[in-house]
Amino acid sequence: MLDRKALPALALGALTLVAACGTAPRPASSPPPPTTVDSGTTAAVVQPPPEGSPESKAEADSVTTENMVADCMKALGFTYVPRPLKFGRAAGNLAGMDPALVPYEDLRKYRAKYGFGHFARDVYPDDLNVSLPPPTPNPNTAIRDALDEAGKKAYDEALDGGARGAKDDGSFDPAKSAASCSGKASARVYGEAPPADPAKEAAAAQAQQEFQTDPQLLEAAQGYATCLRGQGYEVTAVKPGAIERTVEQIATKLHDEARGANLQQGLDREIEMALEDLECGRAYEVVAKPKVEKVLAEGGVG
Repeated sequence: MLDRKALPALALGALTLVAACGTAPRPASSPPPPTTVDSGTTAAVVQPPPEGSPESKAEADSVTTENMVADCMKALGFTYVPRPLKFGRAAGNLAGMDPALVPYEDLRKYRAKYGFGHFARDVYPDDLNVSLPPPTPNPNTAIRDALDEAGKKAYDEALDGGARGAKDDGSFDPAKSAASCSGKASARVYGEAPPADPAKEAAAAQAQQEFQTDPQLLEAAQGYATCLRGQGYEVTAVKPGAIERTVEQIATKLHDEARGANLQQGLDREIEMALEDLECGRAYEVVAKPKVEKVLAEGGVG
């Protein structure tokens, strides 16, 4: 299957999910990972999710789950402060890459200030369009830390079946996790994951195959590549799903190799690269948009 980052039109950049544990919202059929007591929470949500949206549903499910965990822990003699996830839509295109589903003018405005968003995180560390807010302390960490060693072990067993220790020694026990407060709450709220649907998987694979081999899109990708080469970029992969990442990957390497050098100078160069890429890919993205929408509709992401 295509890599998420390889799809040109994914609105993954336009839609940013700001979550307490850094996870995307899960459907009701897929339980989240066990709750842990030492992860931070996101300090702010840029915009509340629209009513009825997947993010709104994820927030409501998280509230229910966390309250159930707190009640379960209380019944076992422990204190647990509910920490529901928060999801929000960022004001801009947080990833700043090249999703065809982001309006051209919006993406151009973003890139003119942030480039692809790499050096911008250094230059604008407090700007929510490129950086998530810093985590706030988890009150459950202090609650657990106040216990003696036996109490900490019992707290962990009750909360998530001892997943904290299992990370260190590889002794994770699925049965203990399922019987813990987090496991039982997750099962109640999210239920069991549905079995694989071969028909849906086949449709998703077919949609992705059609995307990568569409003659019109392949022709547009060649034009995209020719333009990039004319700007001095080396293009090693022209196929749809890869051409869109060419310049962004170069910018990523540039940022990785900067190591604290002149960051504003690096951002200026990245902005130049991002705008050149945007213009070279403009016609391609027009062709790609309906085809990527089909891929998304078939669930061809993964």
